[in-house]
Amino acid sequence: MSPIRSLTPRLLALLLAGQAIALAVEGVVTVPPDPRQVPVAARMNYTRSSADLDGDGVAETLVIVTAITREKDPAKGTEVIVGVIAGKVPADKGALLWSRHLVAVTGRPAHGGDLQALDIDGDRRNELILTWDRSLTAEKVDRWGEIWVFDDLSHPRKVWEGQWELDTRKDPETPVGSREFMKRSIDYGATRKAAGRAIVFSKSYGMTAGRALNPPRLVAERVDVGLRTP
Repeated sequence: MSPIRSLTPRLLALLLAGQAIALAVEGVVTVPPDPRQVPVAARMNYTRSSADLDGDGVAETLVIVTAITREKDPAKGTEVIVGVIAGKVPADKGALLWSRHLVAVTGRPAHGGDLQALDIDGDRRNELILTWDRSLTAEKVDRWGEIWVFDDLSHPRKVWEGQWELDTRKDPETPVGSREFMKRSIDYGATRKAAGRAIVFSKSYGMTAGRALNPPRLVAERVDVGLRTP
């Protein structure tokens, strides 16, 4: 789990305010194409890991950073950048093979990025699971997710995207009768049985239409996708 997700909403707000003030004298931060090049002072969080994405036995370096941009528009105040870097060489010297700037490509806010590399279908290659929060208030969680397959390290395929977590239980902007609490996870056993033809999710609902559910209601969802190269 990335460090930013372990913070309480109030601590997150304080961190945002504190780092923003620290950067005020420098003006808007230019977001570089390579996440490794984000200035240290502009990093809310920076995580580096490694995983073999294409199944060739060589681990690539994975980097995700949430950067403070100092844009006046709050929706663009942070940017989450993901990078896949060539293996076999030190991480700071490897070539950048692929990157994704979430605010730039989605047009929505992004912070609190989290990146996992897991073999979800049992083919001995790791898929990339990317999630981030799109909410601009501490009272609401609006995490979106994407799953990527790396047949080609420079041109991966996005095989799924959708709501990963939604929590509006304390959101004053959401009418009481419309409040929800849903968290999504992957059912790895069922997904592996699908042998690359589908991803099976388990969706846990703790509130729907403003009504709390205890115990939570679990819903299985199968999404037909092509996880393996034809």
